[in-house]
Amino acid sequence: MCRVSPNCVLLVDDDPSLRRLLSTRLENAGFETREAEDGIDGLAKLRKGLPSAIISDLGMPRMSGFEFVSVVRRRFPCVAVIVLSGSIPEEVPDGPQPDVWFEKDSLNFAKLLQTLRDLARETPEHPDLAQRVTAIRTQPGSGDTFTLTCPDCLRTFTAICLPEDKTVEQIAACPHCEAQVPFQLETATSP
Repeated sequence: MCRVSPNCVLLVDDDPSLRRLLSTRLENAGFETREAEDGIDGLAKLRKGLPSAIISDLGMPRMSGFEFVSVVRRRFPCVAVIVLSGSIPEEVPDGPQPDVWFEKDSLNFAKLLQTLRDLARETPEHPDLAQRVTAIRTQPGSGDTFTLTCPDCLRTFTAICLPEDKTVEQIAACPHCEAQVPFQLETATSP
């Protein structure tokens, strides 16, 4: 079972000065902070433990804030997510959404802090998270490559397997987020 660190906030933004400023102000208000430079780095930080809340930018390299929020919502639905962006987009992609939106230019830190405290109180300390196990079924002679979905970033990638390794549990490194993805090939038999 995964444990949430109470009063811990993950700050995900590609602007290091903004991360430092928010980190200092949040720590002065009694929060523990962790910083990530983009969505991929944010996922790496989540491997080390769950925060009670995440504050994320939208426009970032490697993994946009929209994709990061979507992954977090699907993997960790109990963790509060606040988007802090240069502007709130008029059109938002369909899919999982953050709990609250704030604009950076008109940010009222007292309101952000109160929202953060309210959302963090609602985050369970011991969330019930589904464990993901990857097993790939292949047809005889289907080749040495197959597609895996990374359980961390939820992106797909192609992996290679040698014929003699088809019943052995293996690990592939996700090229997107560098997560170690365990898998086992199960050769499907024809009826």
